[in-house]
Amino acid sequence: MSHKLVPLAATTAVALFALTACGTGGSSDASASDKGTTDTSAPLYKDVPEKFRDGITIAIQQNAPPLSFKAEDGSTQGQEPELLKALSKQLGVPIKITPTSFENELLGLDGKKFDFVGQTAITAEREQKYNQVSNFVDGYSFVALDDSADLGTDEMDLCGHTLATQSGDQSSVFLQDLSKKCASAGKKEIKLVQLPSLSDEYVTVASGRAEAAIEPLSVMAYFLSQKDQQLGKSWKKTGPTVLPVLVGYSFLKDSPLPELIQKGVQALIDDGTYAEIMKKHGLEANIATEAHLNPAPLS
Repeated sequence: MSHKLVPLAATTAVALFALTACGTGGSSDASASDKGTTDTSAPLYKDVPEKFRDGITIAIQQNAPPLSFKAEDGSTQGQEPELLKALSKQLGVPIKITPTSFENELLGLDGKKFDFVGQTAITAEREQKYNQVSNFVDGYSFVALDDSADLGTDEMDLCGHTLATQSGDQSSVFLQDLSKKCASAGKKEIKLVQLPSLSDEYVTVASGRAEAAIEPLSVMAYFLSQKDQQLGKSWKKTGPTVLPVLVGYSFLKDSPLPELIQKGVQALIDDGTYAEIMKKHGLEANIATEAHLNPAPLS
């Protein structure tokens, strides 16, 4: 698999996003973005377990453009919904999207509210509890107001700063562990402001309640490219790039779906559909050449 990280100047976006339209977190109410019908002639239909032939439900965020966002008509749009629509055609059954906040994705999966969830970083800790299928590669850095002090180039330069992060994301765990390293080294600990959504992070930094926010590079690049949607502020990328990570889908350990979804995503990679969708949303540098079931985490 290719493990390139996103260059911040490289992405362009075709989908419009308004922070005010997304609210402070995804809705937890189910909404089907793909109301397709069953197609028994689809390439992988015969592999779909009987109980899922009326449809499969996935939870994803609705405020992480260009990956996924809430359109004016209330539907979930972006790279992920388009990939799921193509995956649905491979399987021959509808894939129904339930928009939710990131912190509630895995909680809902644990409660069997969804059949699987998307946009989850693949980590060793998660693979102890879930089966995971990778579908792109990413990393993290920091976004701050343009007139603020730079955060430095080393992770220890983050000591003593107030940083916004998304609750439940691996970046929160990373910063909590780093804060302990800061204390052990005689430096000030990191003050974390944990929030339910990416859009809340931008608002928190814009209001001065945090100095910077840690963001996935793919999402940050989109935000920095949208000058008219930055809360009336000028922004910049700052600080070190950390946590190279594979991103993909998570399933309960007893789910029969992981191998099927891996086959479907790999088919889309092989026929070029996947790359076409990624490029459409400015995610060329995030493209994977293979979809792996339970791959070794990158960090």
